[in-house]
Amino acid sequence: MASKFTSTEWAKITSLFDQSAASFGLPKKRSNSIVIGTFNIRKLGAVNKRSKQSWELLKNTISQFDLLAIQEVMDDLSGLEHLVSLLGGDYGMVVSDVTGVKPGSSGNAERLGFLFNWKRVQRTALASDITYDRSEIARNLYENRPDFDGAWDDHTKRLGRWEEKAAQKKALGKRAPAKPGIELPRFVSFIRQPHLVSFRIPGSAGVKPYELLVVNAHLLYGKSKKEREWEFRALIEWLTVRAKKVDKLYHPNLLLLGDCNLDFDEEVTTMRDDVDAFIKDLNKRFLKSKKAATANFPMLTPHPINGVLRTALRQKQTYDQIGLFANDSRLPVPDNNANAGDSADGYNYGVFNLANLIAQALHGKNIDQVTKTQQKAIYKKAEFDISDHMPTWIRLPKPA
Repeated sequence: MASKFTSTEWAKITSLFDQSAASFGLPKKRSNSIVIGTFNIRKLGAVNKRSKQSWELLKNTISQFDLLAIQEVMDDLSGLEHLVSLLGGDYGMVVSDVTGVKPGSSGNAERLGFLFNWKRVQRTALASDITYDRSEIARNLYENRPDFDGAWDDHTKRLGRWEEKAAQKKALGKRAPAKPGIELPRFVSFIRQPHLVSFRIPGSAGVKPYELLVVNAHLLYGKSKKEREWEFRALIEWLTVRAKKVDKLYHPNLLLLGDCNLDFDEEVTTMRDDVDAFIKDLNKRFLKSKKAATANFPMLTPHPINGVLRTALRQKQTYDQIGLFANDSRLPVPDNNANAGDSADGYNYGVFNLANLIAQALHGKNIDQVTKTQQKAIYKKAEFDISDHMPTWIRLPKPA
């Protein structure tokens, strides 16, 4: 069983959370604005897999959100249901069936879930997975068959080498190495099908609400950065092209929330420019005569106050993303990112820095200022009892 914080350590963490969680980036619930976010809660399954204090911390964190997409919900829904019970009658949930594995097979099956505040967010009628049509997959395989033939040959060679090593290990009474996966030369389909649910955010009487198709995604995490990027670009393409058909959409705006596993070593501004250029190219190639929705990925823009935001607990990557494809002029566009946080109920975005909260509670310093030994201890305990990701969010003023 993974290490967990002691009761004394939890007392310190809980005390600091109660005193000043907002100073670590947790958004406060306000009457004139809505907080929407995404949180990969590592292996959120059976209740007994987490400490009581962890469940309380998760509850107190999530209670500040009006709509939250959650990734890594296990087939065992008792943990998510436990969170709903802790949050009380104002909260409801929507959850997908398992994805990422063939039923009956072993693997990392997981669900994608939403928690939302009934009093501030309305769920509407649409719920669906995002998939690629079989004929499109077949066309891709056929038109690029030399690339795929090469991939099959490479895999056969790797498999042969693995079988030899596995036999050697077995003869020595040792555990066999992990069986190699197939490395694809092009995007085929999603490793886990993103889940889309429709929501409405009402304003005051007589004001048109925000209407959103919200996509919850947990994209590929693998050895190949190329494969990660292919999945991300495929999802962007799906959203961009779909958002242009505003007359056919159930709701006119699409919102991507999720763990996109973006692993970029270059400056975040480079990734933002690459995504922007990709979207502009899509708009030129598809439905040229139609008005394009405005796409905004705030986490790819350095925050005007807090700078580049990292979402992994270890603070090295911005895996978690928020992408808004807006046909409603009241919703924030990229130019608004420069003024994020200008007012209490105005547009803003950020990350709740759990790593700094814990390091400050236990050692009086931020995570990058404590010793390597202290860092290692925090990660080992927090990643399994809480999560290896941190909550990522945007604030929208109520519709006016």
